[in-house]
Amino acid sequence: MSGRDRSADVDSVAERCSRVLDTDLLCGYRSTLEASLGDPGIRPEFVAWREYVRERHGDVFSHLADEGIDVGHPEGTGVRRPEGTDVGRPENSHASGTESPRVGVDEALFVETLTFDFLLTELLNTLESRLGCTVSRPLADDAGVSFEARFATVHERVTARLPPDAFASFRSAASEFLDAARPYDVGALHRECVSPVARRAFGRYDTPGGLAELAAEEVFDDFGGDEGAAGTGGSDSSRPGRPPTVVDPGCGAGALLAAAATRLAGIHRDAPAAERVRTVFDSVRGFDVAPNAVRASRLALVLAVRPLLEAVGDATASADAPPTFTPRIVLGDASEATVADPPLGGTRADALLLNPPWLTWDSLSEAAKDRWRTETGEETGPDPEEDGTEPDPERTETAPELFDRRGLDARLGYANDDLSVPYALRCVHHLLRDGGRASVILKRDLLTGPAGERLRRADLGDRSIVYDRVHDFDSLRPFSDVDAGTALFALRIGANEDPNGVPTTRWHTASEESEAAPDATASRRRGGSFESLSTMRSAFDRTRTRLVPAEPDVPSSPWLRADAERAAVGTCTYRIRHGVKDDAKAVYAVDRETIERHGLEPDHVYPYLKSKHIVKYGLFGHDLQLVPQRRVNEDNEDELRTETPATFAYLDAHRDRLRDRGSSWFDDGPFYSLFGVGPYTWSEYKIVWCRLGFKPHFAVVSTVSDPVVGEKPVVPGDHCMFVATDEEREAHYLCALLNSAPYQRCLRDISSGGKSSLSKSTVEQLALPEWSSGPRQQRLAALSRQAHSIVPDHVDCSKRAYNKKTIPELAAVQHEIDRTVERFLVDGADHAP
Repeated sequence: MSGRDRSADVDSVAERCSRVLDTDLLCGYRSTLEASLGDPGIRPEFVAWREYVRERHGDVFSHLADEGIDVGHPEGTGVRRPEGTDVGRPENSHASGTESPRVGVDEALFVETLTFDFLLTELLNTLESRLGCTVSRPLADDAGVSFEARFATVHERVTARLPPDAFASFRSAASEFLDAARPYDVGALHRECVSPVARRAFGRYDTPGGLAELAAEEVFDDFGGDEGAAGTGGSDSSRPGRPPTVVDPGCGAGALLAAAATRLAGIHRDAPAAERVRTVFDSVRGFDVAPNAVRASRLALVLAVRPLLEAVGDATASADAPPTFTPRIVLGDASEATVADPPLGGTRADALLLNPPWLTWDSLSEAAKDRWRTETGEETGPDPEEDGTEPDPERTETAPELFDRRGLDARLGYANDDLSVPYALRCVHHLLRDGGRASVILKRDLLTGPAGERLRRADLGDRSIVYDRVHDFDSLRPFSDVDAGTALFALRIGANEDPNGVPTTRWHTASEESEAAPDATASRRRGGSFESLSTMRSAFDRTRTRLVPAEPDVPSSPWLRADAERAAVGTCTYRIRHGVKDDAKAVYAVDRETIERHGLEPDHVYPYLKSKHIVKYGLFGHDLQLVPQRRVNEDNEDELRTETPATFAYLDAHRDRLRDRGSSWFDDGPFYSLFGVGPYTWSEYKIVWCRLGFKPHFAVVSTVSDPVVGEKPVVPGDHCMFVATDEEREAHYLCALLNSAPYQRCLRDISSGGKSSLSKSTVEQLALPEWSSGPRQQRLAALSRQAHSIVPDHVDCSKRAYNKKTIPELAAVQHEIDRTVERFLVDGADHAP
């Protein structure tokens, strides 16, 4: 399908959704419910729903109210209510009359939730009528959590107040929508019906169809493709003749379940349609803490198997009662769900499909936080055996540590800055069988950032996870309503991980299409390209590579692309210099006492760097050093004697010691000659590091203020190497490159491991592209400056204590540097950041 066709199809989906939502029935339902919030038959259901939300999601109402955000109509004007009512109090009565202040945030969200639920209910009813079967089911039936609000009661009381002909135009629009609807259009309906504010409040970002199909493909590959395990047992010979059980523990608008159902619908093609429908409905299961997500997923599942249901309807048209099918999609909470709860009912899943909610930890209620904290690291009772038999009473399992860091670190974002990582890990541990597969859609930042450290570890309680593939969408944005990078993690419970890293597919725009400045048309076309897996594959190029840990012995360290690492090795376009060498530290190293005792003039005394002074992005103090020459072999003895007599007298007193220096470097020039000093030493900016041992810490230095000698340029010492430049941004750009994960890993790979591990010859093997003031180079320069501004606030301690510190702000900047450098290297051009 061409880009033009895809864009047109996206528009048609939005148009069909709008026609359904703009009907008199939906508009009347919304306005009538707004005016009826004090009705004694509706108010208790609102109160029950509100308490349920606070228990399961936290007080999202207060958060939104504190931010001054209007909720309700898409244009953001808020929902208005009749005059004479007091916002948000259950005892209020709603009288008819003129409009007045807006309703409370909780009431506005209730109106949106119920309007969407009513729409889903009516669409399901319409489908049932047309297909000649029954699939509806009360939300509270088979629920894994308690839910008291009765939405059906609200719908009955509201529709009773609508004119009889309100359903007429709706049925026409609903039929038009359903005739062309794909399962993934339920997500589009959700986005059109529910405001962005409400979706963000509940962490709902509906999975696009193409991403859902890719996630399903990853787990179904293990079961023999479309035919699954039903005929052969797939790769799991212990389960012959049974299709895989696929579970989504946060099913949202049902895209992932629909993708799985579409694949399973092809199993046993010769079997009766009713049998195939029951197979799908039994095998594809899901739960969600949001009631309207359960309803939406049921609708998506029905749409996924509609051809089979139509065949069933044709075959049973003359039956006394229509057949009933029961989707195993129920209310449940991932923070406490176990294999014994619905919809699993005692048997762990063969596959999990997850798009966890992207919610911050602070947005959760205390009760929800307690549910996540309680089990961490503790032994749990036995789970049912994989075949559904009684569990072994002697068997216990160790629950995984879901949070690596707590307290201030976690609050500042060093640990899990959102709920998605612990959510995914808990579901995988509790719900997935040994050898089972999972596809998890997460933020791309978790590949490298500190929040993903727990995800990158292989241990999962007393089990382990192996990553079979990562799909990296880089700068693409599969989710049109959130500006965050995305990655799909394909994993399994097991062992035998690939020692060469995680196989990775990088999705990116076609080579002929520039990423530098995409116009609105290109952005729209890309959004439409995620509607199906086939359109994704035709719209985007794919590059195969691998992810490897930045620190080879620390698997949880940032994962970087192997092709980025390879690109970091090449031609160094910069001249690397050696620090000042004197071979007489007892003479040239001075302190306040020596300066005062000998009356040394400050002219030739400079701040001096040793290896102990250099940390990443900063300095940990400095020494003072006598540097009597500005360049090698400078014959300035007369000037020194005349202009700084005390300094000359001090050196002259050590003449014999200085002449006894063994190196031929000091044979020419005055008796106090130095080596490794020249115009580069006095450049405005220098990127410095220690050449001895292996401590790849790079910092930009310029001048420092010393209480003895004042503001002076920093001089790198004998153990230092540096690159000189007079351009500040260029210096910071180079520092960011050298401190980034790709370059740090390269240094580990190519360094000798000996005494001079970071020598000139080692660093010269790195590709350091020249400064051209490109967008990403400028971004790296800004990030390096930001990192350098953080370090000084943390050096008021011993060096040992500093090395043990965790600085969350610095870690966040480092993550952004790593990500920007990776793209800079892989793209091969300096596109916009």
